Amino acid sequence: MHYGIEDHPDLQDSAWIRGANRRAKREVRRQRRQARARRHRGKIIAVIALVTVGAVVFGLNRAGTFDNVSPPDAPNLNLPYSGVNVEQPFAGTHAEQWSEGERGIVLPSTDPAFEQVRQALIAARLEPATISELKPDRYLALLAPGAREQVSAHLHNWTTRLKPGTKLLPNGIRVSGTMALGEKDGHQTVTADYVFAYAFEPPDPKKLVDQMEMIAAVREKITYTVTPEGLWPTDARGHRYSIACQALAEGFLGPQFIEPPKQVGSPLNDDKKYFTAGGEVPTENTCN
Repeated sequence: MHYGIEDHPDLQDSAWIRGANRRAKREVRRQRRQARARRHRGKIIAVIALVTVGAVVFGLNRAGTFDNVSPPDAPNLNLPYSGVNVEQPFAGTHAEQWSEGERGIVLPSTDPAFEQVRQALIAARLEPATISELKPDRYLALLAPGAREQVSAHLHNWTTRLKPGTKLLPNGIRVSGTMALGEKDGHQTVTADYVFAYAFEPPDPKKLVDQMEMIAAVREKITYTVTPEGLWPTDARGHRYSIACQALAEGFLGPQFIEPPKQVGSPLNDDKKYFTAGGEVPTENTCN
């Protein structure tokens, strides 16, 4: 006897259908979490999952349950929204609980040296004129005259410069890190170790799979010597995570979604270390 798959007893059972819907939705959520499209210095791991009752039916058919059955159109399961959350761009990421913008740069004490370095971090990594308009004048003015020429020649290393044509979402920067005092050659030093997470506005949020596709992270561990003439950057190390590699090669910061996805190397098990200030700065680089 030949009959349509929609006549199968299981698919006439409303309780079974509700259960299948719930299982499918749970599987969508599970696989979407695992399908985080990451780029670590250009590394992208993208797995897109599509789960419907059709997958359950396929398994039954392979077991011989539905031999000689004609498949119908896939049922409408009203699966969860498949895009990213631009209203809460950091939801589900390691930056979710961080403070917004300059509020994330908390001073350990009232020592004036901390405030000087805080202003430098704001001017270099948060100031709209610097990051969007590419005009780092305020940052350069905070440096000692002897340091400005060297820094000016390599601004992409010392400041955040958003890829032209991209823009951040409202309140789209989260910050976390620490500062510590030191001394060198008779001058105070301040070592600032911070991670800046930037949430970019995607043209079509529904085309993205994971929040990290629109977030780029900058880790910077920098020591400034505080002098009467201004700040001297004396030691600096940095790292970029979840970024557009071509944009980086051009001296800009951009999110994954502006470039075609690539997969390089093995999948990352956990990206928490790239969002953690303190300790060694990561050295992996898959953009080369």
